[in-house]
Amino acid sequence: MAKAGAWSRLQGGCRAFTDTVCSERVLSPVLVLLIHGLLVSDVMWYRPMLWQDTTTWARGVRLLVMATVVCYLRASFTDPGFVKSPGLPPSPSASMWSARGCLLLCCAAAMSMADWRSRSEERQSLSEEQVAAQAATVGRPAEGLELAELSPGARAAVPAAGDLEQGVDKSPPAPGDAEGIQKRRGATEEEAAELLHGQPRWCKRCKLYQPMRAKHCHDCGRCVRTHDHHCPWIGSCVGENNRVLFIWFLMLQCTELGVFFLEGVQGISILEPSVALLVGLLCIAMFFLMVSCLLCFHSFLLLANLTTWEHVSWNRITYLQALQEDRGSPFSRSVAWNVAAYCCGAFWCPQPLRRLASLRYAEDGGVIWEMSEQRGMCCLLRCCGE
Repeated sequence: MAKAGAWSRLQGGCRAFTDTVCSERVLSPVLVLLIHGLLVSDVMWYRPMLWQDTTTWARGVRLLVMATVVCYLRASFTDPGFVKSPGLPPSPSASMWSARGCLLLCCAAAMSMADWRSRSEERQSLSEEQVAAQAATVGRPAEGLELAELSPGARAAVPAAGDLEQGVDKSPPAPGDAEGIQKRRGATEEEAAELLHGQPRWCKRCKLYQPMRAKHCHDCGRCVRTHDHHCPWIGSCVGENNRVLFIWFLMLQCTELGVFFLEGVQGISILEPSVALLVGLLCIAMFFLMVSCLLCFHSFLLLANLTTWEHVSWNRITYLQALQEDRGSPFSRSVAWNVAAYCCGAFWCPQPLRRLASLRYAEDGGVIWEMSEQRGMCCLLRCCGE
């Protein structure tokens, strides 16, 4: 029996290790760094002065490569802004990741992913009775009940199928509120004002109330503050805490691709052309076009105080349905304020810089977003958005 128990524990450990190593959060950085290393090595092989010379240009190119890798790892392993849940451990801070080398980063990520996956499986294995009891505590009927079995009052409290959004539904109003908040398309400005000061949305997967601008990510299995999008290249979400690192990575990566493309062109020999170098330059040009477009789009989001999710799914988001999209984000104040909020809003940002954005923060360090009157976008930003 002891041998059988030890063998089963060994099999479980091997299975957990395999699932962790083969997960997106580990495979994506490994794949991206591998492609990055191959392209850099391809150009440096035909331009040996880039890694042999001690000139200012050669040192600058090597420093650019190192800065791009560090910024990528920082954006990949930084907590994007997971909403803290009572049953989950707190996410590691970004400063811890930046103080370690690449090897320790990958090892720590593999170890934390095993615990993260086990916690996610525990949440998904909740029984239907526990879910029904939790739903009853927030004033919502159990999902297993049929509408025909409910009373007329309870039947009216059940949200329509079209009101469900990405697994998140609007929690019902307080018992003292007779009218509540009616969520539907084409709401009036008065109803939008009610929705503005209404209750936060309830995520039935994470069992918590979502802050403003938060969204549940199905790939990460968590709710993310100021959710932008889930990026497969970093293996995680781009959210409130790492979006400034992500745009810095895009700027450094775009610059690096442009520099190595020019250096690679100078390394082409007309008499003895290299197929490997030509293929590498073709890949660099393709990646440069992709990263440049992504950088331009995120620069527009930065200046307009929008996220990719809000820009793409405006008419399907609860707090934006009643607003006009062409009038800009209701969270925008000015271009300078938007830049300060984007760059200095993360929890790891130094306190003097966080004061520049004049943002309000919750107890867990997350930004408290407040909607205001839409100020409209300038013609340039409106053209970029369209």
